[in-house]
Amino acid sequence: MAALPLDGVRVVDLTVVWSGPTATRLMAALGAEVIRPESIRYYPRNSRGQQPYPPPETIRAAKGLAAAYPHKDPGPDPYNVYGSFLLTAQGKLSCTMEITDPRGGQEAFRRLIERSDVLVENNSRALSSSIGLEWDQLSAINPRLILVKMTPMGLDGPYSRAVGYGAQFESITGMAWLRGHPDAPPDEVDPTYHMDDVAPHGVLFAVMAALMLRERTGRGQLIEFPQGEFLMQGLGDVFLGVTQEDGRQFGPDGNRDPNIVQGLYPCQGEDQWIAISLRDEADWAALVAAAGHPDWAGAEYFATAASRREHQDALDALLAAWTAPQDKQDLFRKLQAAGIPAAPVYDEADAYADPHFQARGAFVPVPHPSAGTFDYPGLWARWPGLQPRVGVPAPLLGEHNEYVYTELLGYSAQEYQQMIDDGLIGTSYPRPGQ
Repeated sequence: MAALPLDGVRVVDLTVVWSGPTATRLMAALGAEVIRPESIRYYPRNSRGQQPYPPPETIRAAKGLAAAYPHKDPGPDPYNVYGSFLLTAQGKLSCTMEITDPRGGQEAFRRLIERSDVLVENNSRALSSSIGLEWDQLSAINPRLILVKMTPMGLDGPYSRAVGYGAQFESITGMAWLRGHPDAPPDEVDPTYHMDDVAPHGVLFAVMAALMLRERTGRGQLIEFPQGEFLMQGLGDVFLGVTQEDGRQFGPDGNRDPNIVQGLYPCQGEDQWIAISLRDEADWAALVAAAGHPDWAGAEYFATAASRREHQDALDALLAAWTAPQDKQDLFRKLQAAGIPAAPVYDEADAYADPHFQARGAFVPVPHPSAGTFDYPGLWARWPGLQPRVGVPAPLLGEHNEYVYTELLGYSAQEYQQMIDDGLIGTSYPRPGQ
């Protein structure tokens, strides 16, 4: 089997929540040995769940929370079976390490940094500073280290210490404003956390570029990765409009597009929809033919693409009346056969069951000792001749302690046991009251 792009690269993963863990998951899939040092004293909220042992009544009462656990049951070790962790930690190794403890945790972390190529972290600036994750400290230990700091808003500037999640930084960069509907308040639109989904791919690119540069220079480097600014790259035309003299303003357009006729239209059944786009005259002619050349298609105000956009409210009502009695799957196939961009609107269950995704193996079965076997989304790209590491389960807490401490870091069996006895290493979190 051909070598993967990141074979031989060791990554220290100190990330939390979604964007950082996803970035390191991609690195693991491409061959890197990704090690997560995890504290058993300080619970990593939002990585392995909100709390290590959530009360069952809390899970049952919280909308959507129960579904975060297999069979809606957190079981005896909830921190090992939290849904997002089961996905974003696939292919990684877990060791427990108190990286700020002077009795041995600090030294263990130092040894890990000496033997690693990359460290990725997306903690708050205050936390990362307090636990010694600054560039001057880490590069002094290992000059070849590549340090990725996935900050929300950068390492300097007025908002450099801002804290929050995707919802806050989608808002401050303008993304959330564009996602709404005209004349509707922003709170009517759910956050998408788009920043958390796109940033990991940018981090992967930046790390690979830094590794290539290190091959030439022999030295590592700091990668400052402000996720908010990365998100703004997807809004280039919007900012171009703002900076022009005419000050062209974009606003929330709902499901519409400023250049083509586009919308979501009801189909047969309860809450069934199809997305249709009409790019040009060829699409319009194909749609008219597919609709059986209805009388309304010959109206003067639908004669050109510009007039159709101008009168889209009227056109939407007519299209909706045409699509409403039709099965969305049949209509999807009919419009695609005519060359018209169209797709059914799916929920996650629909997407999972779709024969196209199933035929392509878009979902991969992953066995896990605590969670059982479930299908998870696979990798987003395919390379002929390469087999990325997918299907490797997320690690149990501290599952790879012995390998990390005795084989990688060089601790003796006695030293390793002493760290266990001192409470620096373990495989579970203390239960309430312990």
